[in-house]
Amino acid sequence: MIIIFSGPSGVGKSTIINELIKHKDLYFSISHTTREKRHNEEDGVDYFFVSENKFNELIKDDFFIEYEMYGTDYYGTGKNQITNAAITVLDVEVNGATKLLEENSEFIGIFIDIDDTELINRLLSRGHDDHFIEKRMKLAKEQRSKINRFDFVVKNVDINTTVMNILDIICNLEES
Repeated sequence: MIIIFSGPSGVGKSTIINELIKHKDLYFSISHTTREKRHNEEDGVDYFFVSENKFNELIKDDFFIEYEMYGTDYYGTGKNQITNAAITVLDVEVNGATKLLEENSEFIGIFIDIDDTELINRLLSRGHDDHFIEKRMKLAKEQRSKINRFDFVVKNVDINTTVMNILDIICNLEES
C-alpha cells in the first residue's frame, strides 16, 4: 500500500508521519530537495539535500517518480523509494501528489490541513517574514482547491487525535 500525505507547508505532515511510524510499521520515503537544510534536519534522514545541478541530472536520468518546484526549490521522490514494504508513506507537494494519484489508482491520498491562524503561527515560528507568509497563504489556498482529488482529508487540530484518526484510516484500508 502506498499512502501519499500532502497539504500546505506547515500543516504538520512530517510530525504526523514521525508519530505514525512509532505506532505502525511504515516505510517512509525520503525525498530529494534543493532547499537549504534546516538546523534540525539530517541529510539522508529528513531529505536528500542536493544542488540544483544534481537535481537536474537526476531528472535527466529519469530518477524521479514525481518532482515539482515548490517556491524556489525542487522536491522529488525517487523511484527507488517505492518499496515492497507493506505500507510505504510519501510526503509529496500537492501538485506532485495529485499527479501521482491520477496516474496510480492504487495509491491512497491523505490531505492534511489546519486552520489559517494556526498555519500562520507555524510559519512565523519557523522565522519566516510577512512577505513569505503572504505568498505561502496564497499557495495554501490554491492547494486546498485540489482537496477533492484526495481520498481522505484530515484536519490537524491536535497531533494525538490526528495520528489516531489516520491510524484508523490505515487499519480500515488494510481490512478492505
